[in-house]
Amino acid sequence: MSSATLTDAAKAPEGDRLPTPSADSKRADPAQPWHFFVVASLAAATLAVVVSTRTAPEHLVMLSVTVFAAGGAALAAYHVIAPLVADRRRRRTVGAGTRAALLAEKALALRTIKELEFDRAMGKVSDADFTEMSERLRARALRVMRQLDEEARQ
Repeated sequence: MSSATLTDAAKAPEGDRLPTPSADSKRADPAQPWHFFVVASLAAATLAVVVSTRTAPEHLVMLSVTVFAAGGAALAAYHVIAPLVADRRRRRTVGAGTRAALLAEKALALRTIKELEFDRAMGKVSDADFTEMSERLRARALRVMRQLDEEARQ
């Protein structure tokens, strides 16, 4: 088996394949918190311009920029406070991105072990080097698998 076939995702064993995002996971939620803050800032800026007594363009622009900055500060405050009051039961210890990274690292470690074994069989790697590299790769793969198992239990 050549190294080209070992790295081919279509020929990888089912457990080693990386998850592909589905069409549902690519879709964003219909309403995000920042949507509210942008709309509120637009409405507040419009109201401030309409109510303003000074109608010079530089005054109106500065007033609008100030209102948008206040909206940005409110959004930043929301992002700071929201995790503190979020429902802790809904939180996951490992996010989807982290899980995908762990799965990719696991697949890479397992593929590298296979390639290392192939190189040893071909005589490209000495037994001493094989033992050292194999131990490090196996320890890395086990560490990643334990992290994935802990995440699955929680």
